[in-house]
Amino acid sequence: MATLDPGIGEKFSRRTKRAINHDGTFNVRRRGGPHRHDSYQWLIQMQWWPFIGVVVAFFTVLNVAFAGAYLVLGLDDLPGVAAPRGWWQDFLSALFFSIQTFTSVGYGHVYPGSNGSGFISSVEALVGVLTFALATGLLYGRFSRPTARIHFSHTAIISRRPDGTPCLQFRIANQRNNTLINLQARVLLKTIDPGTNNQTYAFLPLERSEVSFFPLSWTIVHDITPESPLHARTAEDYARLDVEILIQLKGYDDTFAQEVHARNSYTHDEIEWHRRFIRAYEVDDDGIAVLDLDQLHLTESLG
Repeated sequence: MATLDPGIGEKFSRRTKRAINHDGTFNVRRRGGPHRHDSYQWLIQMQWWPFIGVVVAFFTVLNVAFAGAYLVLGLDDLPGVAAPRGWWQDFLSALFFSIQTFTSVGYGHVYPGSNGSGFISSVEALVGVLTFALATGLLYGRFSRPTARIHFSHTAIISRRPDGTPCLQFRIANQRNNTLINLQARVLLKTIDPGTNNQTYAFLPLERSEVSFFPLSWTIVHDITPESPLHARTAEDYARLDVEILIQLKGYDDTFAQEVHARNSYTHDEIEWHRRFIRAYEVDDDGIAVLDLDQLHLTESLG
């Protein structure tokens, strides 16, 4: 059954990329108008290694700038610095003093010896306190922000039930050992009319749209009955209509006591036909079920 635009848009060129990427982001870029880049969200959401790189780079740039200010003022205003030994050694002396001031370590060997150097070191100490407060807030925000680490199968499949009913399936699992409860799934079909390039959307009813517990994998199934918008469609039809399966998951994280969300999509070329999933878990000798995330994506022919 067709439905209204869920918020992604209806009139697009066929050159438009997929609506939802595998990491859950949308293919939308803003420009013009009053929109602005939110540095806080950018720093909170970026991967760990780039985040550490940004922090180190920011720390380095600030200290190099203050070290340059001390050099311009003259190292004579920093009693305790050894006699001039060349520009590189002088720069390192100023840089190390800057780092000590910035971090409020203050070893005492070198200290401000004039009003100018005292003013610069005072400003740097204030900047250091504010910078570390901001870094602490970002670290806390990154650690405390609940996220759903849902592992999606690389592909969706068109399979068939024992009674012959065709069905669309994809599989998910929790990458973490935390407890997710009341996990709900919502699946939409997006198609593009080849003549008008208008996008249309339809909900795909699921065999089961919610599970109370999520300790193993969950195969989400849509039966392609005569009432389904996918009924009697072939792989060529999927490509012609530029089919994309949009998925939204919502669950409750028992660890953080907060609701978490996850998104993904499968385009028509990420759907395998006449396949079935291989079971991704087994029972160990001690009676414990072992879920193998590497096997979440494995499929085999229906035979």
